[in-house]
Amino acid sequence: MKRKQSKKSVYCGLAVRIIVFAGFVFSLQNCYSQPPAVKSYVDKSSILIGEQFHYTVSESMADNTYRLTWCNIGDSIGKFRVVKQNKIDSTYANGNLYFSQVLTLTCFDSGLQVIAPLSFSIETQQGDSSFNLLTDSIPIRVSYAPMDSVTTFHDIKSIIEVKKQWPWWWWALLGVVGILLFFWVRFLVTFFKKKKQQDIFTSKLPPYEEAMKALDTLEKEQLLSTDGAKQYHSTLTDIFKRYLSRKTHAFKMHLTSDEVLMDLGQFNLSKEQMASFANSIRMANAVKFAKYVPGRSDSEKSLLWTREIITAIKNTTEMKKESDS
Repeated sequence: MKRKQSKKSVYCGLAVRIIVFAGFVFSLQNCYSQPPAVKSYVDKSSILIGEQFHYTVSESMADNTYRLTWCNIGDSIGKFRVVKQNKIDSTYANGNLYFSQVLTLTCFDSGLQVIAPLSFSIETQQGDSSFNLLTDSIPIRVSYAPMDSVTTFHDIKSIIEVKKQWPWWWWALLGVVGILLFFWVRFLVTFFKKKKQQDIFTSKLPPYEEAMKALDTLEKEQLLSTDGAKQYHSTLTDIFKRYLSRKTHAFKMHLTSDEVLMDLGQFNLSKEQMASFANSIRMANAVKFAKYVPGRSDSEKSLLWTREIITAIKNTTEMKKESDS
């Protein structure tokens, strides 16, 4: 009988220990899983007008339990102007998340001013409930600088006339210099433009031989093997425009692709030749402006089509001269 009682007492003691341990774990969990809370404080309770001070807002809540929406702080909080907003700092400790932000504020209205409460939106992770937390309102005494009673007062001085810093002839001289500078820049632009145009028409070789030689040189440079597609097609277009300029005795280097195609209408070229060259010159635009990278065979075809169109222009002009003579 005594043995049965001793076993029963042992079981009861064990059950009590289990209950106490479970209560301890539950209390420990509640200790670390704190409910959300916000607070705010300032480093100065009184300031001078325009003086800056720090306003700190902090929030704490259990991790993996709630979702926080930080308050929207604009350019001002009531009559307090926000000078600077530091970034929101976050830390983690003992199963809780801690957030804080430091604001630099100032005020230009005297008297007892109050920093209005800020609202934080809290929602559970499951999204089944939400609520708002408000910070405390904090009074701040804003005052003027104290008057120095030792310093003597001074009478109001009469108005001092402002002297003219710039005589009228200075403005006239600046105007003349500006006009001369304008005409000098205009002269330089015109001079170099004419020089560039004259360089096209001053060549020892005839237009056709010069163009064929330039195409042969471009083909030997192997630009397509060194990622030089943009330079390749740009040079190809310039060779044709230079040939067209010398052939027509008119500067054509500034023409757009569409203008070049329209200008070729005077040579009575076939539709096939025009279509091939149109593909070549539009491919050059895509490489130059749209960063298009054509295949090597397409680039080589562009050079072939340019060579054929130059030859066709030469043949048609010669046939026209013979028919006219």
